[in-house]
Amino acid sequence: MADSYLTRAVSSSGNQKTYTVSVWVKQSSYSTGSNTIFSSDVEDDGANYGSLSIESDGLLKFINMTSSSLVTNYQSNRKLLDTTSWYHIVLRVDTTQSTAGDRIRLYVNGEQITSWAYSTTPNQDTDTGVFKSGNATLVGARHGSSSQNFWNGHMAHMHIVEGQSYAPTVFGENDSTTGEWKPILSPSVTYSADNSAFLKFENSAALGTDSSGQSNTFTVGGSLKQSISTLSNNFATFDINNGNNTVIQAGTGLQGTGGAWKFTAINYAMLKGKWYAEFKCVSGTYRGIGFFRHGGNASADLPNKTAGMFAFGEGYFYKADSKELSNNNSETTYASWSAIDDGDILMLALDLDNGKAWYGVNGTWNNTGSGVGVPNTGAYAHQTFTTGTGNFWGVVSGVNSTYDNPVIHANFGEGRFGTTALSSANNDNNNNGTFEYAPPSGFYSICTKNIKDYG
Repeated sequence: MADSYLTRAVSSSGNQKTYTVSVWVKQSSYSTGSNTIFSSDVEDDGANYGSLSIESDGLLKFINMTSSSLVTNYQSNRKLLDTTSWYHIVLRVDTTQSTAGDRIRLYVNGEQITSWAYSTTPNQDTDTGVFKSGNATLVGARHGSSSQNFWNGHMAHMHIVEGQSYAPTVFGENDSTTGEWKPILSPSVTYSADNSAFLKFENSAALGTDSSGQSNTFTVGGSLKQSISTLSNNFATFDINNGNNTVIQAGTGLQGTGGAWKFTAINYAMLKGKWYAEFKCVSGTYRGIGFFRHGGNASADLPNKTAGMFAFGEGYFYKADSKELSNNNSETTYASWSAIDDGDILMLALDLDNGKAWYGVNGTWNNTGSGVGVPNTGAYAHQTFTTGTGNFWGVVSGVNSTYDNPVIHANFGEGRFGTTALSSANNDNNNNGTFEYAPPSGFYSICTKNIKDYG
């Protein structure tokens, strides 16, 4: 979450020359400055800190400031822009090395970065300020003089190892079947007593718990929440590369940024199957949800359309506040449908096998005039469309910020809206994902495990 972090005071100076940070991350937004992964800092001191981050342009960055002097500055040419996958990042620091290129090493998914936009190398035996007495070790934030630079996304299996320079193969390996890079869940690591930690984030009530055996537990700040997305099963989030609205709440919320209807697609698309999602109207007016075909129709299919929410050649949307449906740019108003208030939950049931979609509010499916929609039987669909081989379909949410800046939160199965847990818990038929209202029989949460099985 974008106001949350972990912190632990450094009571006595440790090894500031040699250490390793290993972590799995999945981004949910690009901030205007830095998405900080790990830092060592004095609060509100912009002159002395070390920081590992992913910048707003997707570049991986590690810097060290000492008395306002930039001692270390490494920024990759490679951009980390994939919002659908986890990245394994390893920072390997050892300024005792005589070879300058071995003092700061960064790796992504087991591969060492060798192409740099900047590569200012510290002198041999330089103290980087990490684990310095009086500083704090932070995860997910940097206390700067101008910005907190919170991390906005997910983290898993974080190792902070003082006094050791470990290769990424200590923490990860290639899967023998798929060849994909995957975590080693119990790596052979020597943790120092003072400043090392292994953060699994597995205790939802104490996310700063240290599992290294050294009891170096971190304190939680802000509204940090545990995610059920894992390396083996990712739930959908809004795609930060769409750029039409501000993506908030670790990828599950949208904040309008001004102007007419704009929308943001999720980061997964499906070829077939039946899917369910919920959207909470938090504030503002002019909020909508829907879906679109992506693939084969050139510019009309692009998910980052800025001309308006209904600019698709094959787009289907529910303008909830004005009670309108848009079917391929043809709009129909349903005066009998319920008015939308803040706190209401919109529902979407999308049947890509039979080309049908339904919308509802607060547990009740809308009535077309012919009858109340019944997604599990296919009756009284609100929208129908043609499916076909090779057609990818994506889900979107949109807002119109002409008069205010609406906010909408989505639940694709994570079990909460923003930082608020659901008041009830209803699983899909595959027991993947939790919702406020029971998904129709045969409809599933949008996650990689369900897409693999049904999509």
